[in-house]
Order: sequence, then C-alpha cells, then structure tokens
Amino acid sequence: MTILEPMKTSPLPVNSSQPTGFFIPALIFIMSLLFFTQASASQPLTINPHEAPDACNASSAQVRITVNNVGAGGVLNVELYDDPEHFLFKAGRKRKVRIPAAAGQQIVCMNLEQPGTYAVAVYHDIDGDRKLKKQWNLLPREPFGLSNNPGQQFGFPKFSDSAFTTGSLGADIVIDLKQP
Repeated sequence: MTILEPMKTSPLPVNSSQPTGFFIPALIFIMSLLFFTQASASQPLTINPHEAPDACNASSAQVRITVNNVGAGGVLNVELYDDPEHFLFKAGRKRKVRIPAAAGQQIVCMNLEQPGTYAVAVYHDIDGDRKLKKQWNLLPREPFGLSNNPGQQFGFPKFSDSAFTTGSLGADIVIDLKQP
C-alpha cells in the first residue's frame, strides 16, 4: 500500500504577479455577483395601466387610503376586498393598485362601484417582484398592513377585523405598515 504525501511544491510555476489556483475562480464568482446585483437593481418596476390608482376626489364614491410608514424604493401594493370567504386571496380581490413607493406617507384612491363592506390590505414590495415574501410561519417578511390596523394575532387575519362600511361618498381609512 502506498501512502500519498502532500506535495511540497506547486505543480504550476509560481509567479507572484499572476493569480493562480483558487484566486481566479473566486475573482470570477465575485465579479458575477457584482454584475448580477447591479443588473437586477437597475431593472425598471413595471406597473400595468389597470393597476394605476384613481384620482382622489372627496365628493366621489371611493376609498381614500392613507398609508403610513412607507419605505423608499420598490412598489406599494394596495388591494381591495369585498368577499369575506376569500379575504387575502386573489379570488376575493376586487381591485389591486400598484404605485412606486416613496418614503413616508402615501395616499391611494380607488373608485367604488357601490357602497358596501370592504377591507384593504397593503404591502411594500421592496424588490418589486410582485410577490409578498413570507417567513416560515407564513407571516410577511415585507412591510404589511390592513384596514382598521388590527393587532398582531396568531393565524390568518379575518375579514371582520379589517372590514369597514362605505357610504355614498366612500370612506377615508388609514393603514400603518408594520415592519416584519
């Protein structure tokens, strides 16, 4: 049986002015990370025409939503629901509005077809990928808020905790985004 001994010299000629061995692959890896990070950061955020908010008008039947604690960058998603059985599911969503997120407070308005009982969910899509990031326990990993600002609870939020009723001129609501 032959015992292999470690090499005492490099199989490649060593010249301190030329990178060898591990250095070249590591350099390529780091350069690719920098390139792809810059490429993804410079992608424009897309907002489709049907996702645009309506002009705010206090004498119109609309929900006027003031969103507090918004961070800069990404997209603010505002979703209107009228179906208690499908609250926070696409099937129950009446309307979705997306606007570029700006730090501080933002106001979003949505016209209503008729007075009724509604709930609003808002989240700050920080990277603009159109998906709410979630933790292992399904709690949001991105800033999130609901109408009526219900407290933290175990389990899925209920429509009844976030529901509000509109009159002929709609309603004004305030949502405080909660940081994850």
